[in-house]
Amino acid sequence: MSNNFKKLAAASLAIVCAASMTGCADNGYVGTVNGIQIPNGLYIYFVADKGYNEAQSKITEEQADTIGTAEVTVFTETIEGKTASAWLKDYAVEQAKRYAAVETLFTDYGLSLSDEDIAAVNDSIDTLNRDFSEIAGYYGISAEELAQYYGLNGTSYAEHYEKMGISMASLRSYTENLYKANAVFLHYYDTDGLTPVTDDEINSYLTDNFASVKMLKLSYTDYQGLLLSEESDIQGVKDLAQKYADRFNSTGDWLEIQYDYDLRQAQYDAWVDASDKYAEEHSSTAEASVSEEAAAAEPEAQSEPVEVTTAGTAEAAQGTAEAPTAEAPTAEAEAPAEQPASDTIFTKPVVKTDNAEYDAYVQAAIDAATAEKKESADDCDQIVSKENSSLDEKLTEYIWNAPADGKAALFEDESCIYVVVREDITTKETWKESQHKTLLHSMKDEAFDELLKGIYTGYAAQFDDYLINTKYASEKIRNIGK
Repeated sequence: MSNNFKKLAAASLAIVCAASMTGCADNGYVGTVNGIQIPNGLYIYFVADKGYNEAQSKITEEQADTIGTAEVTVFTETIEGKTASAWLKDYAVEQAKRYAAVETLFTDYGLSLSDEDIAAVNDSIDTLNRDFSEIAGYYGISAEELAQYYGLNGTSYAEHYEKMGISMASLRSYTENLYKANAVFLHYYDTDGLTPVTDDEINSYLTDNFASVKMLKLSYTDYQGLLLSEESDIQGVKDLAQKYADRFNSTGDWLEIQYDYDLRQAQYDAWVDASDKYAEEHSSTAEASVSEEAAAAEPEAQSEPVEVTTAGTAEAAQGTAEAPTAEAPTAEAEAPAEQPASDTIFTKPVVKTDNAEYDAYVQAAIDAATAEKKESADDCDQIVSKENSSLDEKLTEYIWNAPADGKAALFEDESCIYVVVREDITTKETWKESQHKTLLHSMKDEAFDELLKGIYTGYAAQFDDYLINTKYASEKIRNIGK
């Protein structure tokens, strides 16, 4: 329960401040920056949520060797030479100034939020108003129990925060400011911006940080996912990988190879499933023992047993619950699909054991899978990050040392062999276009923060001393200073 809910809560609470406290009356604002009023709830958010989380991260990073996995108690530590309370106050004031800078620039440049941005803001606020009942019901508990478990006061986030004096108006203002910041960012750095990031700069960044590859993974396993023990069988897998590489380097047609690879997967998935079903149907008869022997038999026509998972999308070999299955078309197929070419690599497996009934049962399933798969495949480019790759460390290192020449080569690991084609990532125009804004942020977020800081440093800021130092002092905000 905890992990799933926390992921959901993290997504929905990105705009939510942690807590408030009631006290002496005030006008609802802790002060002004460049003439822009800063609501109490917004200031508390900067202290209790964003600031507190940042403080925990800094303490954890600085004391990683001594605190280990222990929970960080912020108010017993110093941060950047300051007490936690003083650091949090300074952080909140800084964030308030940044908020004001975004509001000012957004207005000065005559920008506006798109309909899509406005819809996203509304969705965020709607999430806060959503009752916990639906989520709690998923875990088989009541909304009240869920709220109590997470220390929330109410059966929705909106109720919880409004009881603390944090209005939905303040939360909406903050959320809108996030989208306004993005609009200002793009006004500076987008293609037609004030200081646009050029295509050459983007290509240079991509070349330094990402690789574009096509890749197949062939494991040294049989169709049940069991490791091969015979060197001749392992060599068969290597030979198939070499055939794939040679074929691509000869024709440049990756789709044909991917189709062959995917078709093998569809057929072996069907083989495993049919074997299991046959065994189940005959488990109460004398045929059960025969079916078990038949299920372990190797096909005569298939000399290279391979794993048929798609590299990067699955980790399990044949015979496991995680093995991916091929997609079937919407139209029902009536005949086996034609092979990609007359000299295709693939040969459909033929099941031939001492049990003719089993052979026919399983072969029918394989033939059906062949007909359903048809002759189609997706041209699956994978983008590999140099610093945050999810691939095996050795494989990632190999990819980064490989030339981006569009040629297929083999990389062998202990239990598998890969067919790898590294291509020039700067030529992937469709991907670059889809990732354009994300790339701009990766390249320019730090520069944008410095730009804003240079602007708001000169702003006139007036904060109510009593509110930020007494009523809303960091250590007094509920759930923070305990």
